[in-house]
Amino acid sequence: MVLSSWPKPAVESTFTSPTTQRRKLNLNVPNIRLSHASARGLNTLYTPRDPKTIPKGFIRACGKAGGFAPRPLWDELTTGITPWFENKDGCFIYFNCNDGHWWIDSEAGCGMYLAVPDGSLLLPPSDGWMTLTGERAGAPKMSFD
Repeated sequence: MVLSSWPKPAVESTFTSPTTQRRKLNLNVPNIRLSHASARGLNTLYTPRDPKTIPKGFIRACGKAGGFAPRPLWDELTTGITPWFENKDGCFIYFNCNDGHWWIDSEAGCGMYLAVPDGSLLLPPSDGWMTLTGERAGAPKMSFD
């Protein structure tokens, strides 16, 4: 695992272009292009995000699940080092260090797909994804830009 010092930018309230976001965070992590997912709205470009920033969909899911405080839960589920990735609609990809899987969540924070890491905790695997019920049909593939 690569350890580095991550800058602490202000939380963004609007979508920032992939190039601008990577430049602001000084991330040496590529964008992710997701394809072949049967779930609507997921097959787009995902941009790396600061690991300390909480996805809006995660915050919404915490509220719907009974008003959990998002910050302690996010800090418990993530490494604080591995970036997460977001598309323009708010869908996001992150590594859950509690269960050891990469997750793809909808813009509402609902888990859609998961995968075991393939040797890197900095980037999700390009394939090997499955639905939460264990099906591989309709699972996405990833390429890195």
